[in-house]
Amino acid sequence: MTLLKKLVIALFIGTAFLAAAPTAMAKPAGKIENQSPEGVKAAFDEAIAAAEAADAALQALTPGANNDAVLELMKEAKQALNHIESATVNREKERANGFLKDARGALIKGDLTASKASMTSAVEKFKELKKIYLSF
Repeated sequence: MTLLKKLVIALFIGTAFLAAAPTAMAKPAGKIENQSPEGVKAAFDEAIAAAEAADAALQALTPGANNDAVLELMKEAKQALNHIESATVNREKERANGFLKDARGALIKGDLTASKASMTSAVEKFKELKKIYLSF
């Protein structure tokens, strides 16, 4: 009887491991698998263009104006930043994302001056990311 219990438990655990294996091996959502160097450069260009568009829209924004379009452009810049798959710039990418987050938060709170300063820093950091990648 104990042998039968051990066999059933072993069979159950083995089946559970086999059922979990495909989900454990699946790639994370949104991750670009084996991105080529050309793909990384294109992702940098896309992120820089998105950040510059958000910065230009933010600089043109007047106090009291509707900022939904600028917030949408900032969101697109963040998504473009996430398309960059390079381990050499991960730390700086997080810092750029922090500047972008600060700019977005300040804009939501209504502090246009702080938002413009953070967004300008974010654009500079985005450009610095590409320089770091190309110099590596």
